[in-house]
Amino acid sequence: MILYRRLTVANGPRILGLWLFSLIIGLSALAGCATSEQTLQSEGYLSRAVVHADDQVITTVSVLADTEIEEEFGARLDLVGIQPVWLRIKNLQPHSYVLFLKSIDPDYFSPYEVARRSSVISPLSAEALYTSIRDKEVQRYIAPGAEVSGFVYTHSDEGLKAFNIDLVGNKRHHSFNIAVSVPGMTTDYADSDPSALPLDGFKSLSEAELRAWLQSLTCCTTSEEGVPGDPLNVVFVGEVEAIRAALVSQGWDVTAEISSHSMGRILSAFVFGSRYRYAPISGLYLFDRVQDMTFQKARAVIDERNHIRLWRAPVSYIGIPVWVGHISRDAGIKLAGRVWPPTTHVIDPAVDEARFYLEQDLLYSHNVWRFGLVTGVGPADSGEPRLNAEGDPYFTDGLRAVFFVIGDYVPIRDLEILNWSLPADLEPFRENIFAPS
Repeated sequence: MILYRRLTVANGPRILGLWLFSLIIGLSALAGCATSEQTLQSEGYLSRAVVHADDQVITTVSVLADTEIEEEFGARLDLVGIQPVWLRIKNLQPHSYVLFLKSIDPDYFSPYEVARRSSVISPLSAEALYTSIRDKEVQRYIAPGAEVSGFVYTHSDEGLKAFNIDLVGNKRHHSFNIAVSVPGMTTDYADSDPSALPLDGFKSLSEAELRAWLQSLTCCTTSEEGVPGDPLNVVFVGEVEAIRAALVSQGWDVTAEISSHSMGRILSAFVFGSRYRYAPISGLYLFDRVQDMTFQKARAVIDERNHIRLWRAPVSYIGIPVWVGHISRDAGIKLAGRVWPPTTHVIDPAVDEARFYLEQDLLYSHNVWRFGLVTGVGPADSGEPRLNAEGDPYFTDGLRAVFFVIGDYVPIRDLEILNWSLPADLEPFRENIFAPS
């Protein structure tokens, strides 16, 4: 649920936007509690590095803060849309690999492009900058037993950056997904990192027990007042790092906390008809608390996006964390009928469309090794839709998508589809769908 919207086709939305901007700034001043998104970690990018290790390679990754970029390169590359990602890769195999930079950013910048862009904000020419920027780029060929380190010049992200790292050799392909924090933006989960939630008292379930527990789970989220909200139609089984990496590598973004800075960016997107990838998402409730994680995939304008809320469940699957949540597709904005926030998103009533989109998206991440559908939401026909907490109608087949997520590369052909529930139109084909290959 976002916090504003163009409400008419003519000049009305811009006037409303300016009014909302004034209101937000005034409320922020009165509250005196705006949180800056520019608080940076001072330990340095090497100390924040994330390590992925297996019997083939040890990879260390970090993303530089704005001040660190200037210290390293002598210019704020971030001001021209470039985000250096630092890598160190040690090849433990007796075989050579080539690092595919495209796996980190499909449209990564070459050193000369970086030099050309940064020369706009530097007293030095592109030619003078080029040699240093080229020499800092990571070496792509990794010999047996060798260690290489350096930078890949990527497009800018905020909050969290995730990507594949693909190492390719002669009839060999080593690939894994990794997520690393980006300093500079306070996200809505920063103060209560769900990876730190206690495991004590969480019951570990077998596969059959997990299915039964999910089928018995309440249908929906609730508002703070207890009004039924959006249907709980997605489930993740996996470690928080793997889930974040799978989603963010597919273009999902973390969300900013509500602050004067994020509100200002929202209104700027509203006034100019653009998008804000990290727009705050309002709170809904499950297990007597607001969501633990939120993700969104912005579309062309601020009005439209897909968004996910997730809660850590009080159970695990053979010790692996379980996350329950919902996905819906925002299709527009309406007045909320309250003082704050004054507007809210309108969801696409066919919520199964959003669920199916996520099914496809996550399989393309190549981090899902098992998938199944369970009952639990309860069906609602388009002729007699249910209402969420904002009064928006929705209809559904009543199923929940369950994704078993890992950090390793899983080809789609290796996906195991669990012989659980099926949509009604596929039920007649069950024997064919689950026939041995």
